[in-house]
Amino acid sequence: EPRGEHGFGYDPVFYLPQHGRTMAELEPRAKNRISHRARAARKAREILRELWEETIGR
Repeated sequence: EPRGEHGFGYDPVFYLPQHGRTMAELEPRAKNRISHRARAARKAREILRELWEETIGR
């Protein structure tokens, strides 16, 4: 059953067992911490930092 007020699309039906609620029930800040986009941005930042150190940061 759909639950929650935050989010859009299928967020109300995507249940996150580790959080005990749906994506739409999470506050936007919590949702952003676990989103695939946030994980991709953190990984990109890590890669860019490594490249910086290897090339310019010497």
